Amino acid sequence: MISGFLITYLLVRENDAKGTISLKSFYFRRFFRIFPPFYVYLAVVVILWIMGRVTEDSRDLISAATYTWDYRRNGQNWLLGHIWSLSVEEQFYLLWPPCLLLLGKKRSTYVALGVILLSPVSRFLTYVFVPSWRGAEGIMLHTRLDMIMFGCAMALLWEDGRFNRWADKLLHPMMFAFSVLYIVILAPCLSARFEGRYDWPVGYTLRGALISIVLLYVVRKPISLPGCVLNLGFLRHVGIISYSLYLWQQMFTGPYSFLFPLNLLTIFACAELSYFLIERPSLRLRDLIGARLTKAPAIPSHSREAGVT
Repeated sequence: MISGFLITYLLVRENDAKGTISLKSFYFRRFFRIFPPFYVYLAVVVILWIMGRVTEDSRDLISAATYTWDYRRNGQNWLLGHIWSLSVEEQFYLLWPPCLLLLGKKRSTYVALGVILLSPVSRFLTYVFVPSWRGAEGIMLHTRLDMIMFGCAMALLWEDGRFNRWADKLLHPMMFAFSVLYIVILAPCLSARFEGRYDWPVGYTLRGALISIVLLYVVRKPISLPGCVLNLGFLRHVGIISYSLYLWQQMFTGPYSFLFPLNLLTIFACAELSYFLIERPSLRLRDLIGARLTKAPAIPSHSREAGVT
């Protein structure tokens, strides 16, 4: 959701400033942001597989490498299992910017809201008519795109008067507290108790709506207690290295877990190394190449939020 909000907000700003959206520039930036850290992680998995330290299926590796894991049937690979969400995001990147460019802001807003409303239907139809995909309704693009679209819709409606009047009514500490309580405690309990009977028709969508309220609250009220907490130096740094944390978490959890909190410290150590040795050099290279292509001075990557550019 955060990715949908940030990407859409930046693309809308670009369109407002320049009258168009440069897909070439967008994919150029995404390439250097996403690919290098991911393929280094995937290379480590392959090396461990060749050494006989882990058991892998070549089809799993291909699905991960091509960002199609979310449609990989019968994939039971812990080290690559989390790549479903990255696959959904990459497929979103392929579809959404052209949609914004071709349809414009207003019609894209209708698309985003339509996806949110129709996603429960999509999950139901997938369950009924594609039995081989049962159990995977929570990881495929067409069944989970509503979560990202909540962020997209919020970015598109950011300056809309009616949206802001409605949002102001929701930005209450009690509503924020309820949303956090539901997301952290109630939703997992309901999912465990009712599984797909709760998640598919209403659970995922309701969770997305409440996460939107949390995101809106901390962005609109940065000096509130939650906003101040999230702006603490440590948490800001966690946000900066969050992509690497996401990639490396599987390597030291689940069946590969060991003494806590040593495994957690190892995850953070790998994420720090990934960020400083792979992500930052990749972003610097992107800026250098971009500056030469546009004949403009490069803006140092460390002066921007790595998760946004």
